[in-house]
Amino acid sequence: MTTTDAARTPRATSSDQKLEGKLGVGGLVLTALAFNTPLATMGGFVPLVIGMGVGAATPFVYLAVMVLMLLFAVGLVHMAKHMEKPGAFYSYVTAGIGRIPGLGAGFLALISYFFIVVGVYVLGGYLWNNLFMTDFGTPSLPWWLWVIPGFLVVSALTLFNIEVSGKALVVILGLETVSVLIWEAFVFAKGGAHGVGLPVTAQLHTGSVGFAALWGIGCMMGFESIQVFRAETREPERTVPRATYLTVIFLAGFYALGSWAYLAAFGTDAALATAADPTGSFMASVAEYVSASYAKVVYFLLVTTGMAATLSLQNILARYLFAFGRDRVLPSWLGHAHPRFRSPARAAAVVFAVIGVSLVIIALVDPDVVHAYSALTGIGNIVLQILLVLTAISIIVYFRRRTDLQEGTWKTLIAPALAALGLGTVVFLDFKNRALVVGDTTLADIGLAVVLAVFLAGAVYARWLRRNRADVWERIGNQDGA
Repeated sequence: MTTTDAARTPRATSSDQKLEGKLGVGGLVLTALAFNTPLATMGGFVPLVIGMGVGAATPFVYLAVMVLMLLFAVGLVHMAKHMEKPGAFYSYVTAGIGRIPGLGAGFLALISYFFIVVGVYVLGGYLWNNLFMTDFGTPSLPWWLWVIPGFLVVSALTLFNIEVSGKALVVILGLETVSVLIWEAFVFAKGGAHGVGLPVTAQLHTGSVGFAALWGIGCMMGFESIQVFRAETREPERTVPRATYLTVIFLAGFYALGSWAYLAAFGTDAALATAADPTGSFMASVAEYVSASYAKVVYFLLVTTGMAATLSLQNILARYLFAFGRDRVLPSWLGHAHPRFRSPARAAAVVFAVIGVSLVIIALVDPDVVHAYSALTGIGNIVLQILLVLTAISIIVYFRRRTDLQEGTWKTLIAPALAALGLGTVVFLDFKNRALVVGDTTLADIGLAVVLAVFLAGAVYARWLRRNRADVWERIGNQDGA
């Protein structure tokens, strides 16, 4: 880099490029849970796993997924001890298998979280419109009008320290989790439709084991995002591993119990048919077993829970942009922390702008809202599962290369290898069943082509940096120094 170029590059102190916070185990768990909010998953995806997956065996799917995710987490949290800077997939893949795939993985993470957050906003507007039409008699309005207030509030919260978001999540997630547990208690107390027993093997032939596996993992996503907030936690060496394991165990247990209650509520045979209208069926069950007025409260919580998901996702996106700015892969001003809040406020503002423009474009195109949501979140989840495989492989390679680290074989080889094998199988099933995951084969192929293009763009950009900007090339995912 020439002297003139150096003069034009903003100089940042280590303090400018450091995020700070005091998140504990509870705050980290809530941030991860908000990614796939428990109520939204119970009312949206659990019925699909039951109806299109393996029926009465669904609770055991979540327990099997828990084992797979814990295997992945073993290597993840062990490698995290050696990662000084936030960046999650970007940092781990770079440290394990190199800067070129690492930058490609970072770009993939951006596009996956972006697809999901936009999809959640679109569906949220649709649900808000339905809520007010049904309960308050308002006329039907365009979905995007309902998105604006929540989008502004969520985006404002992302500008502040992560602890502000954590306080908001305590209220939203606490209420929705309790609301589901109350419904479950009523179902089991009343004995369900035909008792609470599960004929585990009776319906294995009715659906797709692959579909159950891929959406079972989809319901568990979010725990990996804990690593993004590592720099904003108290005692990260202790809190991050605990929060990761607790999140996986809680989610698996919650959905295993919830799917059991759902099967009991309808009866195992009748539950299969509810996949045609998962949210409507779930709300009908709440009204039947608790009360119609309680169902209205739960539906209101279901609508507001979208704010928790978008808050979590925008916080994650902001920290990825912050990491890219810190490493000067993207404009360096993105990597500056707010002097007062110690948050990635500049990166969060860019996230706000990009999502806002995207929502305007979608509103102008005016697609079928539910179809758009299915396509965006389906593609986003496939990409996240690809990134899990890449990260598991990176963990293995990282510790094989770091011969100076005397680490146990279980944590550095066996557990991540088993995770890579299991997750790789699910990714294969993702592609095989992409029409089911995304909702349309053509949309799935187009979306996955875009995803591949994004990964290649990151890889090509990294190669260009190696040839033309050696200083930036050395900073890609760098864990040693500013």
